[in-house]
Amino acid sequence: MEAAISSFCKALSGVCTSVQSASASLSDNVSRPPIPLESAVSMFLNSMDKHVSSANGDLNHLDSMVLGTVSFEELLGHCNEVLKINQKYMSDIEDQMSHFGYVPETEIEASDTDMDLNVDSV
Repeated sequence: MEAAISSFCKALSGVCTSVQSASASLSDNVSRPPIPLESAVSMFLNSMDKHVSSANGDLNHLDSMVLGTVSFEELLGHCNEVLKINQKYMSDIEDQMSHFGYVPETEIEASDTDMDLNVDSV
């Protein structure tokens, strides 16, 4: 019975310590003078304005780096050149592999796969 009472007292002591700490914190917060709402709002808005200005500067810098370098037409031209080079490499590899018995697949002609979307014939 004494062990149970001792255990209960230790648990109650922990709860009392927690309540004392919380009430001291509450007392400190209540005794502090209130912050004027206008001051808090203006400080928050100034802080947000600094963050927005910084983000806007970073975005403008990124925009000038990315969009100012290559036009869309130039990008398409570069992609077309890469496609032609890859097709040449694939053809060279198929030629080399044909010496070892590889038979390349036949290509489907573009005219067979294109759909006729002529509006006048509808």
